[in-house]
Amino acid sequence: MCARRLQIHLRKLHQKQQAIKDSCAKRKVLVTGRRFGKTTLDSDIAIEGMVDGRRVLEAAPTAEQTGAFWRECKRALAEMIDAGLIKKNETDRTLEFAPGFVLPGGSAGGTIRCKTAWDADSLRGDYADLLILDEYSLMKPDAWNEVGAPMLLDNDGDAIFTFTPKRKNHAHALYTRALGDLSGRWKGWEGTSFDNTFLSKTALDEIIGDMTEDAYKQEILAKFLDNEGAVFRNIDACMHAPATTPKAHKGHRIVVGVDWGKANDYTVMSVGCQTCHYEIARDRSNKVDYAVQKDRLVTLVKLWGITRIIPESNSIGVPVIEQLRRDPVLSKIAIQPFETTGTSKPPLIESLGLAFERVEFQFQADKVWQAELEAYEASYNKQTGRPSYSAPEGCHDDTVIARALMLSGMTTSRLLLWGGE
Repeated sequence: MCARRLQIHLRKLHQKQQAIKDSCAKRKVLVTGRRFGKTTLDSDIAIEGMVDGRRVLEAAPTAEQTGAFWRECKRALAEMIDAGLIKKNETDRTLEFAPGFVLPGGSAGGTIRCKTAWDADSLRGDYADLLILDEYSLMKPDAWNEVGAPMLLDNDGDAIFTFTPKRKNHAHALYTRALGDLSGRWKGWEGTSFDNTFLSKTALDEIIGDMTEDAYKQEILAKFLDNEGAVFRNIDACMHAPATTPKAHKGHRIVVGVDWGKANDYTVMSVGCQTCHYEIARDRSNKVDYAVQKDRLVTLVKLWGITRIIPESNSIGVPVIEQLRRDPVLSKIAIQPFETTGTSKPPLIESLGLAFERVEFQFQADKVWQAELEAYEASYNKQTGRPSYSAPEGCHDDTVIARALMLSGMTTSRLLLWGGE
């Protein structure tokens, strides 16, 4: 900060707020319960960005929502505003350093601007080094996809998404993407109302008092509630696979499902024991060449004594499967390719859904893998009534497919007949 830092009255951050602020991720996705302190966090990051010479743009769906951020920034900068060191424009909701004022280090400082933005049109014509999209779950998805992301291209700017969940809409899809990112560019956090150690317990109890169970989960615990298109139910009840060792499964029937990664997808392997009815190992990677992927599969086969491999054969799957069949270790294993089509995919996914519904199989707990299950969607053809299944736009379903393939290899049902060679 600058030599006049004492004139900037930032509020003290609680532990989780500070961890989010300190993260180096370029895309921060924060889903919170009420009174977590997201406005305090957003304004803190914005003011520091302004002092560092950045152009900060904060947007929320309504003027009332933007107003909370605007008031917090003015409160923190009140002394500098009163001293004439920062110019305030209430009409445009803009804060900028006065002409001629130079910060230590020679910088003239940056700006903070607030805008209402329900959709992309509201943001057009602007740009930013730091974009804060508050209450993103209430915005239209195009606010980020069509305008928000492109406005950061010139300077490789940063983006922060803060919101309370509104079921599993586009904001949940973005959070899922952040959780699953392995590059470090995206990162997701979940913050409950209880994380705010500065919040009065009496005030919190007052908020909770008249809430329904669903409202409590969503508004206080920041949990995403199922929407009408949700495919899998009873997910939490099926995330209790025990820690295990290869020795415990010696002589058992072990199956691995493999979903190969393409351009921006992930290669995922899910290993399950048919004898014990639970998942025993997993592997997820991207930007790894196919020779390395094959070596990882060989390692899993040797370690766990895998007896059947169910690899997806679409796209790059066919040539990779041919390589598997030439490998001295894998050539001795039953390899049953599965071609995913509009006909074969529904029964594959529905069988996985039935396993969750009946709590017939236990899977290893993992936030990324569970988020993909929770985000998975069904849509129905209006003319035929037939379902189609997929991840939301911008998200991945690799872990879902790998698990579905693994389970399909444990049956003699129509699945393999639909998808096999």
